[in-house]
Amino acid sequence: MSLLLRTVGRQCLLRYQSPLIRRIMPMSSSAYNDMKDFWEKNNRLQRPLSPHLSIYKPQLTSMLSLAHRATGIAMAISVSAASIALLAIPGDFTHCIQVIKDLQLHPYILYSAKSIMAWPLVYHYINGIRHLSWDAGKGFSMNATYKSGYFVLLLSFIVTDVFVFAWPLW
Repeated sequence: MSLLLRTVGRQCLLRYQSPLIRRIMPMSSSAYNDMKDFWEKNNRLQRPLSPHLSIYKPQLTSMLSLAHRATGIAMAISVSAASIALLAIPGDFTHCIQVIKDLQLHPYILYSAKSIMAWPLVYHYINGIRHLSWDAGKGFSMNATYKSGYFVLLLSFIVTDVFVFAWPLW
């Protein structure tokens, strides 16, 4: 996907200067030539458009940011899918719970499934509180960022376990 965007971006900026682009982004000929030289040099040296994940060692901050975005997307998709599924299937929610009980699944399977469903919600919620503290201007030092990151991870697993084990399947 990044290769496609990089290629399309280069094609648009270097080779195709439509009148609309010239009106939106007026560019002097020297700036255009400088940018063209820059891209030609990068192409000749086979440099990437931007740093790739492959050259960076994963850091706690970047992984937590990625997890926060992924859990938000996963929850948006899963909540929508579950809502549509509950509307489409016959019966009501209690009927669905009874069907799950009738399957007589091993408790490990039930607890694992409940953990997989609960952790994204818990993590996203707790990390959202962390983001609110950043919006208030608190916790920007590297030391505080790493401490709060480890705290969010630990607390999310603890709260998930409390939710999963405190409430058995109805």
